[in-house]
Amino acid sequence: MEALELTKEKEKLSQTIEIIGKILNDEKIDLNNLYDNFIGDREELWRIADRKKLHISNLEVALDKPYFARIDFTSENDGKTSTIYIGKNGVMKNTDIVVTDWRAPISSLYYNSEVGECSFEAPNGIIKGNMSLKRQYEIESGKLQEYFDVDLVSQDSLLQKYLNSNNDARLKSIVSTIQKEQNDVIRKKISDNIIVQGVAGSGKTTVALHRIAYLVYSYIKNIKQNQYLVIGPNSVFLKYIRSVLPELDVSGVEQLTYEGFVKNCIKESININSSDKKVSQSISGKRITDVDKFKCSMKYQKMLEKFMNLYFYSITSNSLLLGDFEVLSKERITEIFRSTESSFSNNLSNRIDNAIERICRYIDENRDEILSRYSEYSYELFKNAVTDVEKNKMRNLFAKDRTEILKNCRSLIRKYFNKSKAEATKLYKLFISTIFDFDIYHYDKLSELKKETTKNIKSNSYDFEDLAALLYIQLLISPNKDYEKIKHVVVDEAQDLGEFNFFALKKALPSATFSIFGDLAQSIYDYRSVNNWDEVNNTMFNNNGSVITFNKSYRTTAEIMDVADDVAESIGLERSDLVARHGDDVKFTAVEHDNNIPNFIAQKICEYKKKGYKSVAIISKTNLLSNYINDDLAALGVAIPNISENDDLSDDKFRVCTISNQLAKGLEFDAVIINNPNENIYSSDSNLDMKLLYVAITRALHELDIVYSGKLTRPLENHLKKNKGKQLTLTR
Repeated sequence: MEALELTKEKEKLSQTIEIIGKILNDEKIDLNNLYDNFIGDREELWRIADRKKLHISNLEVALDKPYFARIDFTSENDGKTSTIYIGKNGVMKNTDIVVTDWRAPISSLYYNSEVGECSFEAPNGIIKGNMSLKRQYEIESGKLQEYFDVDLVSQDSLLQKYLNSNNDARLKSIVSTIQKEQNDVIRKKISDNIIVQGVAGSGKTTVALHRIAYLVYSYIKNIKQNQYLVIGPNSVFLKYIRSVLPELDVSGVEQLTYEGFVKNCIKESININSSDKKVSQSISGKRITDVDKFKCSMKYQKMLEKFMNLYFYSITSNSLLLGDFEVLSKERITEIFRSTESSFSNNLSNRIDNAIERICRYIDENRDEILSRYSEYSYELFKNAVTDVEKNKMRNLFAKDRTEILKNCRSLIRKYFNKSKAEATKLYKLFISTIFDFDIYHYDKLSELKKETTKNIKSNSYDFEDLAALLYIQLLISPNKDYEKIKHVVVDEAQDLGEFNFFALKKALPSATFSIFGDLAQSIYDYRSVNNWDEVNNTMFNNNGSVITFNKSYRTTAEIMDVADDVAESIGLERSDLVARHGDDVKFTAVEHDNNIPNFIAQKICEYKKKGYKSVAIISKTNLLSNYINDDLAALGVAIPNISENDDLSDDKFRVCTISNQLAKGLEFDAVIINNPNENIYSSDSNLDMKLLYVAITRALHELDIVYSGKLTRPLENHLKKNKGKQLTLTR
């Protein structure tokens, strides 16, 4: 019976591949004919051709693996049983569905439902029925390797195989192993604002990318791909995910760091200081001030708001004059300008445009009275004219002024408001120079804040902590309208942002909903970042967003996660729920001197390569320590790159690398070596140090080695005691 079923499945696969091959051939012919025969707009040709090229690319991928699952579903409505094959991309032959896209509503049954009675949400309502079969396939190069009949997509054979595979394979087979709690988030409506707190390895980035892919698919008729935006922590991370999106049928989605987003919005040439120095100072315990935290707080926003309100009304501090003639008093202009405050778009640029129209209308309605006053004014001037030349000059001037009044003084009013057109950086400089006038919270470090910021401004350089303020000022004077079209934003590694950063981001994207992903346990910028997600929910969504917890780790083995949980627990954080995937014990190696560490690491790299691991990282606490160990390895003949912010980790040359904790966050590697986590380097008394150590440990997929000299940091030492030192070796 099983042999017969296997034969049927192989025949079905062959038939499907044959159909896809024919469709692919037809699409290639159509593409060639399109270029030869298209009549019309050239840009429209390119758009159609790009869509066809993407379809061809998807079909070529489908030839190797058309689908990864099958469900048999009997609808309660008509009693009809449908056999549905689910793939990474849908395939249609004319109007017949050959392969169903994983994002289609009915595909949710595969991820969410058990065999038996079930239902799914379709565009026209809830469809109820019975699922009699759920099957997963292992297909490689168009050949069926094996299949499994399962109940839930959980800790089954395919998931275990996926989790045990190397980094490359995981990225490519992710769609088939999405878990129920992940799928629920992916398929949230675009109108939902969500915040996901997920432990390391819980699939936050995976879900973030697949959520975009799902939304693009589901709302394709109404929302273009360039109306989505991804905000990531650094350029290394963005390059890392950039290679994944095309495989998910996503293109045209802009991906930016927060720094890049702010620069795009303010459209000024500014230098943004690297956070490396501050992180290093914070890591070493030298940064004890809370100035950075204050700059990223809503208190700073309120101070800036008070300054901007005062600035807004300072621009109407003069009367509207034609020469010495007062067309309108400053009180009247201020009154009209104040009336624009409740206008739909409340930024200065729009308010000025609105005010100009209202002032023009006011002049039009009161033109007779203004002309009458002008006649009296001009008559008094004319009486004092002596020569004919003076009189002719005055007549010309009066005629010109009367024409201006008859045109409602529009040109004059525009000149009046031109002086208010200031750049965000100039207004920020003015704010900082007068900051004590706006100290509504009696902040005791204001002198230090002013001194540091003034020094930066003089060199046209700004810290990350200044960006929310610059963005906020720009939004109040003239926002970037390009971003008003954005409908949904995904923010990953969101624990790195402060409350003011989130506030300004929301204000800059008024039409967008948000999917926010982060882990407070990995907050290595805690000198500036949020304390909890309730702050973000309140600031961005008035507490109407959903805070969702992912507490199950899929990335690492149980043995590695046990070590990470011991570190997290040492600073009061909860342990994760482990996926039952086991591997080698974490190995702790003590060496007699620091200079023995490079030899150990060089040897370990060779061992990892022999095991077939494709990505290996040596993680150090700081960039400086990462540079040192890289130099030491080079001296031993092990020439590997040390990762910087400008590097693209999708390049094969970065497969084996040294990297700092700061840049490793958000990434994963087949094997990891942690460089010297002794008590002096990773102090157990420092929450930040323990978060950094937690990040380093949880980058490993399969194998983790910890090499150190001196006294091991306390949480790791306690872990060894708990396990009676069974993982400890000593190297001299």
